[in-house]
Amino acid sequence: MAQRFTTEYSDTEDRIRISHQLASGDVVVTWLTHRLIDRVVVHFSDWLQTQTKTTSEPALQQSFAQQSAAAALAQATAKEATPPVEPPLSAQEWLVLAVDVKQQPDGISLQFRGREQSAQLQLVLSERQLRQWLNIIRSQYVRAEWSLSKWPAWLKETAIDEPMAIPTSLLH
Repeated sequence: MAQRFTTEYSDTEDRIRISHQLASGDVVVTWLTHRLIDRVVVHFSDWLQTQTKTTSEPALQQSFAQQSAAAALAQATAKEATPPVEPPLSAQEWLVLAVDVKQQPDGISLQFRGREQSAQLQLVLSERQLRQWLNIIRSQYVRAEWSLSKWPAWLKETAIDEPMAIPTSLLH
């Protein structure tokens, strides 16, 4: 399971790279295609919307929650500057072919799976951490000049401009 991770767009690969730092200190790099991330984002936004079905203005509440998550991450990052996870040249790398998503009591668990049986990595994110990560993914979409047409309006409104490491301690 990743202890912290950095998400950024690679021009040369035209993909999103996630550098995961494990508890052992090792770094594993996973690559996600635009097509796969589009599917995952739709799934995540649908799940987040189920969390506000009982409100009279769910889109407004979702927008506020996204802005709040982005502000909290920016504030925590400014207070505790954590450098991005930089993979060594020898880091294990693989293309993510599937993402298994399981609901947890206070968030979700993501299981990234590659072609090989050994190519698996887990991320566990609370609702707030998921929102923060979606803000980062959105900023990488903008950097990649990828279309946000499949994203709901409330997710298109906020962004974090720079890639940053996401330590689980900052994502509460």
